[in-house]
Amino acid sequence: MNKLLLFALTILMFCQCTPYENKDHTTDNNQEANDIAAVFSDKIQLTDLEGNPLSLEEQKGKTIILNVWATWCKPCISEMPTFEILQEKLPKEKYTLILASNESLKKINKFKTKTDFNLQFVQLNTSLESLGVYALPTTFIINNKGELVITENGSKDWGSPESIEEITHLPKL
Repeated sequence: MNKLLLFALTILMFCQCTPYENKDHTTDNNQEANDIAAVFSDKIQLTDLEGNPLSLEEQKGKTIILNVWATWCKPCISEMPTFEILQEKLPKEKYTLILASNESLKKINKFKTKTDFNLQFVQLNTSLESLGVYALPTTFIINNKGELVITENGSKDWGSPESIEEITHLPKL
């Protein structure tokens, strides 16, 4: 129980203290990035809000923007309107935006009902530690071959022209 409490306190500390400028961009040359990429392709478990399994394999051929968030995380919620802008700017046939929380389906559904965000919320059933998530929000960008190409720690304006440019100009595979 002490480990769980320590982890929760660490997440809270990072959630409140991770500035936008403190970004971690991973590349294919980074062994840690390659290890995390294997987790995405092999082990990540998602559930839609009705309780059905959702596989990233179903999105093969698309660039996936996977945001890890929590209902209690203010920086997570503050960036959601920018995800809506991003979602509107990206062609649905090439990009998928998924917001995943490891909280209960009941909490996620309650959050969705209380807010007006037009986003795809899902439950994350893979441990945060195995994904290398130690601060919320964390966003992963997975290219159309299923490789992790970018990791963003902390909140960001995803609707900005710079963010849209970064995502739409990933190397084409």
